[in-house]
Amino acid sequence: MLPKQYLLLSLAEHGSALLEHRDHGGPATLYIRYLNIDGRWAVHGSLHAPLLVWDMSQASSAQAAAQTASKARGRAVQVMTRSDSSWEEGRQIRVFSTSNGAALLGHVAQGEAKARRLRLETEKLEAYCTVVRAATAAEDHTAFATISRAAATALHAKFGGGSVSASSSWLAGKKGRAAMDSVLAGEVELTGPLSIQQVVETVEHAKEAERHRASS
Repeated sequence: MLPKQYLLLSLAEHGSALLEHRDHGGPATLYIRYLNIDGRWAVHGSLHAPLLVWDMSQASSAQAAAQTASKARGRAVQVMTRSDSSWEEGRQIRVFSTSNGAALLGHVAQGEAKARRLRLETEKLEAYCTVVRAATAAEDHTAFATISRAAATALHAKFGGGSVSASSSWLAGKKGRAAMDSVLAGEVELTGPLSIQQVVETVEHAKEAERHRASS
């Protein structure tokens, strides 16, 4: 059985999505951001910030919501159709109701402390992903050793310490997954050269490496 289709709102000119598509190529659908209940543009929904959806029979309501959001934000918001077999109403997605009207007008402001924490965790996420990707691409032991020394120096300067193995463990652990989820949920944007897809792939690689290390 095919997954149920829904209507969602998308920001046509989302800056990060356009940059990722330009720099990394591939289908544009990989980079699309959708509106969630916090009024943010997210790659996917989560339990605390599901994506807003409309039933396929509510096309006129979805279009009206897109027009309201476009006017409020001064940027083109469009209606898109999407389905995903992993979606569950009330978890990854939430059917739009009048109580979600504020999300059309703008995003919910984050507290200063939360914003700082999210930015720091995202900086670690990007740095550790870069280190792990470089180490994984090393062609031989000499190249790996060179990368390891450079990584240790850079991580010490930025975060007070770190290594290739510590980076992999962090990505595979609770903090790494939480940082990635914050990016996917649109709470914070990546600022480095990696795309969201590359970050997701690297975290999955780190998790697999940690599982292999634990079983060996």
